[in-house]
Amino acid sequence: MSDNTANVYEAPEANLTQNNDGSNKPILNFDRFSAWGVFFLAVITLGIYSVYWLVNRTNKANSLAKNQIAQGLIYGYVALYVVNLVLSIAGIVPELGFIVSLASFVVGIILVFSLRTSLTELINEGSAEPVKLNGILTFFFNFIYFQYKINEAIDRQQ
Repeated sequence: MSDNTANVYEAPEANLTQNNDGSNKPILNFDRFSAWGVFFLAVITLGIYSVYWLVNRTNKANSLAKNQIAQGLIYGYVALYVVNLVLSIAGIVPELGFIVSLASFVVGIILVFSLRTSLTELINEGSAEPVKLNGILTFFFNFIYFQYKINEAIDRQQ
């Protein structure tokens, strides 16, 4: 007998496990991290971690979702945040600081609700039952609420 022929009496082999590479469950590509950890890191760093979290998760969502968030919106938010931080520390021209602070808030809200749309899409893509992210909770607790919902979706889909 040659090496190329299979043993007729050998049981057939088949891969019976599902390939769980995250292609049909894109939310599994996100890291699971405690929502309390996100909250305490944001408090300890005086809000800087929340900006990092938003930028990081937005870039991750952009790589996975069909609803893309414009990179200009992300960069604009970070730039306004930095300018607002510098003006707040320096205390120069309070009127300008107020305008920049208001602009940073508005751009931040637009970014958060854009991310909400992308995260809803990513969570629902691999979920058996549709999930809707609450607008009021998004407004008040944005990054903490998002991390909680990401963790919840990861737990359900694993």
